[in-house]
Amino acid sequence: MSTPAAPPGFTRYLMKSKFGAGRDFAVLDPETEKQLFFVDGKIGARPKAEVQAEDGTVLYSVRGQLLGIPKKMSITDASGSEVAFLKAKAFSMIKDKMTMEMASGEPWQLTGQFIEKNYTVTSGGRDVVRISQKWIAVRDKYTVDVADGADPGLAFAIVWAVDRWVERD
Repeated sequence: MSTPAAPPGFTRYLMKSKFGAGRDFAVLDPETEKQLFFVDGKIGARPKAEVQAEDGTVLYSVRGQLLGIPKKMSITDASGSEVAFLKAKAFSMIKDKMTMEMASGEPWQLTGQFIEKNYTVTSGGRDVVRISQKWIAVRDKYTVDVADGADPGLAFAIVWAVDRWVERD
């Protein structure tokens, strides 16, 4: 079964879990299944991951503090500057939305079904990223639609952070 095309104004990627303890993901072109990005996850009390370009260059890092108080996930760019973060008060398994705060202070809204990996990231009323498993039958393989002009590397960092957050909650 092939994956439908991305909606207009978006680029579609497949994010496929690699077997291993760190929650690694290969990010593939849905047409050719060529690997375009890699999310190298590490396990531990403080989960972390690196979003890497095709050539292995680190684009973003995600670091979590999920066992302590406050629970927090932080995303930094290649220079180490914080780009965004999630905090414990922003998320509840009962709710279907959470807020991620960007370093600029701008809130990004995440709404949908996080456990099922069917949710949308919105900025200023505009969809930036759409995550869905509805076209994919295999668990931990899903589509990530990134709006034109949005940074795909940041999108994959957000997806990994939410994935780890949900699994640890």
